[in-house]
Amino acid sequence: MIGRMDDAITTVFAPLIGLPCWGVERGQGSILSFEFGSPRLFVREPYVSTASSAKLRRSAAQRVVKPVGEWNLFVFCCHWRIVTSGEIPADDDSTSAGIEAAAQAMDGQRLTAFALDAASRQAAFSFDLGARLTTWPYEANDDEQWSLYMPGERVLTYRADGLASLGATDVRLEQEIWQAVARDVMISKEQR
Repeated sequence: MIGRMDDAITTVFAPLIGLPCWGVERGQGSILSFEFGSPRLFVREPYVSTASSAKLRRSAAQRVVKPVGEWNLFVFCCHWRIVTSGEIPADDDSTSAGIEAAAQAMDGQRLTAFALDAASRQAAFSFDLGARLTTWPYEANDDEQWSLYMPGERVLTYRADGLASLGATDVRLEQEIWQAVARDVMISKEQR
């Protein structure tokens, strides 16, 4: 057992406070990805895909080599909004170009605070140059809102139903242990 989940989340996010994000990009649809920490090369070897799409089969047949951080924040299956200088340059309903521009604007900013409201299930990621990313669940959906991949092949995942899982990245879905986040989480540079 990992103890109280709100304490675990605080412990996991503490090393990220003060680190700049880099490689911020839009994935498929409105997915956002942020790298933190020292870069390393990720290599995905080619494999044979049985997908019906010729494009997917061609992609699978290629080796992928790209820099990734020690930490990766992956935001998906939720509503989100980016605010910079009091304006909303993008949210999960924005155009691809709008999301990409907002991701580019966040690139290089240092994470200064993380907050999770247990009741509303809203998370806020605050950055030093004024950007703020807020996530909240889709209605009637228990999917993952975000996952934080960390050193040691571990991942913290937070779902729309207020449950979180902290464990190895290779654990099968049916073996994950989900626990409620019972209390609000707040960590900032001043609290470290």
